Amino acid sequence: MSFLDQTFALTATALRSMSGRRGAALVTVIGVTTVVGVLISLLALSNGARALGGSEASPDEAVVLGSGAASSQQSVLTRDEALAVRNAPGIKRAPDGTLYLSATTMVSVDAIRSNGKRGSVALVGFTPAIRLFAPGVKLIAGRMYRPGVHELIVSDPLRKMYRGLELGDHITLRGTEWTVVGIAAGNGTVNDSILRADADTVMSAFGRNTYQQVIVELTSPAAFDTFKSWALSNPALPVQVKTEAADFDDTFGQLHRLLDFVAYFIGGVMASGAICGALNSLYASVDARRRELATLRAIGFGGGPIIASVLIEGMLLALPGAFLGAAAAWLLFNGHVLSTEGLIFTLTVTPGLLVVSVSWALAMGLIGASLPALRAARVPVAVALRAT
Repeated sequence: MSFLDQTFALTATALRSMSGRRGAALVTVIGVTTVVGVLISLLALSNGARALGGSEASPDEAVVLGSGAASSQQSVLTRDEALAVRNAPGIKRAPDGTLYLSATTMVSVDAIRSNGKRGSVALVGFTPAIRLFAPGVKLIAGRMYRPGVHELIVSDPLRKMYRGLELGDHITLRGTEWTVVGIAAGNGTVNDSILRADADTVMSAFGRNTYQQVIVELTSPAAFDTFKSWALSNPALPVQVKTEAADFDDTFGQLHRLLDFVAYFIGGVMASGAICGALNSLYASVDARRRELATLRAIGFGGGPIIASVLIEGMLLALPGAFLGAAAAWLLFNGHVLSTEGLIFTLTVTPGLLVVSVSWALAMGLIGASLPALRAARVPVAVALRAT
């Protein structure tokens, strides 16, 4: 018999005998299911943070920040600096000549969560041209805010999470009454975490006279280098220029990398327990089949097929746990909205995470089966045949 034929025969025999050790096999399946479920749930949170951080950032958009600012929250741009950016080359124009350029300002305001606890949200003001290149903001109720009027729109996830943000509600922010005139659909990005209003109105209401960033849409991604060179060579503009993707990564990249680390660290710690369960199950299988394996070796079966069959058995034991764990994470957490530090995350279980779950399960099964496989192949034939 060939190597593959021997391996197939040994694996089939092992699977047929599994009914006699259901308890040990069930421990392995439950252990892998738990590990995969926790891992996928944490990675779903990381996926939400990655979407928040601009996983689909437009390649033809650029962000202008004040010099030395690590993020838009720390940036300061005067009105003159924001106006000067309008002269830069490479900025896209609408048919009527309007530039695809918007300056923004942001303030943190108090809000009451649906559970009665206090929280804070960001009120972000945009100059009017933002409507030209913000197709991700889709209203599901009401209308857009008007410039010069204390009106704002709120995202649907934010409306559900905080009180007093329903369409038509009046809220008082720093002594000024604002009206909610529109509800925007959630899209899993940072837009879900902010109130949107007119920039100059926000600055007037909160006593500010500076912007924090300027967002522009370029004629093409290739125009970025020209745009950046012009801005950095202008002595009247102490600014830095980034692509939208780079800006999001600087702002949120550390967060989703931290979440990835936590997910894999916790998953790795828990995986060690599941591997122990697989070890126990497969050691029991090898011990129960010692006489059978020795007989097969005596009639010509090699050690290689025995090792391969035990490894395959380990992976097959772990595989159901991958699908059960991923299914549990999807049913319990997919689409669940979480808010922390004023940011809203939508937990997302993607097909890519199913690949991760299967990979982890197979790795746990393979590691857990390696020692029993070597033990099965190394037992002397005479010793095994004398065992009862």
